[in-house]
Amino acid sequence: MEISMHISWIYLPAFLRVAYVLVLGPVWGCAALFMGSMLLVGSGNENLLQASTNALASALGPILALWLFKVLKERPLQLSEKSDLIQLCLLYALLNALVHHAAWSLIQPDQLMAVSQMPVMVIGDLVGALLGALLFTLVMRRFGLYKVMARLSQDKQDPS
Repeated sequence: MEISMHISWIYLPAFLRVAYVLVLGPVWGCAALFMGSMLLVGSGNENLLQASTNALASALGPILALWLFKVLKERPLQLSEKSDLIQLCLLYALLNALVHHAAWSLIQPDQLMAVSQMPVMVIGDLVGALLGALLFTLVMRRFGLYKVMARLSQDKQDPS
């Protein structure tokens, strides 16, 4: 179900990117995502500049989504609210595709194969993020972790 090395109809790691930022906070989440992506250097046919640009794009998507959520909603994300997670996943899917396509147009124009690939990337990221969010909420409910995560997310979301 993969269209290219970076685009799939269902991209399961999408929610992990969001979760890293929610659990670790924007700064550490971004750092973890960037370093984790950089560990994949050499697994494809990208040079170091291309791989680091993709790693940065991967790290920026969830941070921008969390920031935009706060701006649009005028409040922090509530992890216990399914609608908040769904809206964050939607923002993430849109912003992740935009950031990646902007990076590719500058550094890797060969990644831009067809106009249809951006909507496919949005769908793949959205489906992967929603599946992850569903699993996340099931685990949180099953183990009663909402209070702990709500406290953590409030501490981590406010970098000041």
